[in-house]
Amino acid sequence: MRRLIFLRHGKTEWNGQFRYQGKTDVPLNDEGRMQADRTALRLNSLKVDVIYASVLSRAIETAERVSRHLGAPLGGLLEELVEMDFGNWEGMQVAEVENAYKEVYAQWRKFPEKVKIPGGESFVEVVERVNRGMKKILDDGGENVLVVAHGGSIRAALTGFFAMDASAAWRTRIDNCSLTSLELWRDRVMLSFTNDTLHLLVEDPDFVRNLPVLI
Repeated sequence: MRRLIFLRHGKTEWNGQFRYQGKTDVPLNDEGRMQADRTALRLNSLKVDVIYASVLSRAIETAERVSRHLGAPLGGLLEELVEMDFGNWEGMQVAEVENAYKEVYAQWRKFPEKVKIPGGESFVEVVERVNRGMKKILDDGGENVLVVAHGGSIRAALTGFFAMDASAAWRTRIDNCSLTSLELWRDRVMLSFTNDTLHLLVEDPDFVRNLPVLI
């Protein structure tokens, strides 16, 4: 039995402003750093063998904070794990995109597998890219593997593992510093839980440290 635990990076200023970040390298803000530290405490009860992360700084810093606390090595930084390329939409707020790209945006929300964002990627391309990254990670080994990535790339990984319809992926909520876990046994993949943020909802660090990871 192997476990893949996906961790979305901590919060950034653009997250708080509802701006599309994509491949733009926006760093964590102070709240995001606190979230990463809380997540490290939450993972204290689980032996993480290795950590992989996207090459964007918000994912790297989240991974490094967890790595330092757990003493788990960083196995690699992968281009394949970066967020979806939102092209012309990057830096724009959701409401601005809705107004400026009405028809394209409406179609993309409904059929993400059929629409290529102007200047960016289609969700199908993201799924293919992330699948290549996940193959590298699984080939490297490790029983409990932590993957620090982004909302879009985590959804893409779930789409690939479960052969889901792409439009269903955007109905899956993936909050900042949430945990999502899969179990892999031979040729079977099982979803253990998604979007666990309990560690962010309590203030007592000792309580967080003693919270179990539901695996």
